[in-house]
Amino acid sequence: MTTLQPDILIAGAGIAGATVAAGLRGRGYSVVHLEASTQPLDTARGDHLGPRVVETLANWDILDAFFAAGAEKRLGAKWLTPEGVVIMHSSIDDLPLPYPFYVVLNHDLIATTALDLAVTAADYDYTLFRPVAARDISTGADAHGGVTEVSITTPEGEAVTIKPRMTIACDGRSSKIRAACDFQIAHTYDYEKPFVVLFGPRGELQDPRNEINSYMSLNGGVSRIPRIGGQWKIGLAIDKQDIGRWKSTTSDERKALLAERAPALGEMETEVAGFYPVIRRESDYWTKGTTVLLGDACHTIHPARGQGMNFGIRCAARLFDFLPDPTEMSDAALVAQRLADYEAAVKPLTDAQLSENHERGLHMDCTGPERMQAEIPTLRAVAADPDANFRYRMTMAGYPDRLDPK
Repeated sequence: MTTLQPDILIAGAGIAGATVAAGLRGRGYSVVHLEASTQPLDTARGDHLGPRVVETLANWDILDAFFAAGAEKRLGAKWLTPEGVVIMHSSIDDLPLPYPFYVVLNHDLIATTALDLAVTAADYDYTLFRPVAARDISTGADAHGGVTEVSITTPEGEAVTIKPRMTIACDGRSSKIRAACDFQIAHTYDYEKPFVVLFGPRGELQDPRNEINSYMSLNGGVSRIPRIGGQWKIGLAIDKQDIGRWKSTTSDERKALLAERAPALGEMETEVAGFYPVIRRESDYWTKGTTVLLGDACHTIHPARGQGMNFGIRCAARLFDFLPDPTEMSDAALVAQRLADYEAAVKPLTDAQLSENHERGLHMDCTGPERMQAEIPTLRAVAADPDANFRYRMTMAGYPDRLDPK
């Protein structure tokens, strides 16, 4: 049996786990990384990284690799009537930010590109085990209630025991690390409206600014979202009982269904990319001793504002600010205190943002005319008020903490 004692154990190689692994290179930590699956991530899920995350990617020397993988810039978003009249334009490129744009890259490419940086980095004490499942997870006083030991069997059949000085759980909403450390789910909610996602070529619907166009129809909203490689992604909330109907639609039937919400989309050739139930799950605490939850292991949220994976990476960036020096990682009490300090500093603001997102998700569950009739005047009021518009755009960009307090 092999025993490893890394400074940091990362569980999970999705978006959060892969970017954390890439972000830790060059910092002097020894890292062991576990991933249970050999399959790429679902390409239809979130693919827009906000300006604050872009700043983090640049600081972690990841951004250039994303552009090399085909990433594109997005410069804003528009809300429109079904006929295409602009209700509100939320631009990004005129904000006082170091990187005033979103980065668009397919969900699966975000993870594989970041993970490849970790795997190929020189002078990085990094070991990836894939596919492996944690067979036994032990916790105890030595880790102040966090993970003390994880046992795995490699694909070659070798038994390996990992005794991490610190554990970052990025293993998703069904996190085994979270369960082993006895974290509890503090907030949970199953939203009524699942999402259907369609892919289609851009055709004549070109946009040099690569902006999201959200059509505010009394028949229900629909968004046209830029995707790399000359495609659009179409996202809309539907009733659960309509999933079967959408699964069996022809291209012409999808055109008719889209035209009901936005005539401008009624000529698009599309294919169904996936159906996604939406849930809220938030852990009671983020840290326990030398173990910290990150990403979906910590909070899964409604995609109302496209903040899911962005929250994970933004929290990781703050977590890095609190990490002990590599020479101090053997001091479990210090590691536990730094993680507790991180939670105390970051969780309250994030909790407030998660609550706001939940309210937005509840609002989006109401797809009838009443919602649109109420929302359109609100958007127009924000668009007409320079201060409110600026605050809205800065918050969407991930910088609510840079607004002057009122």
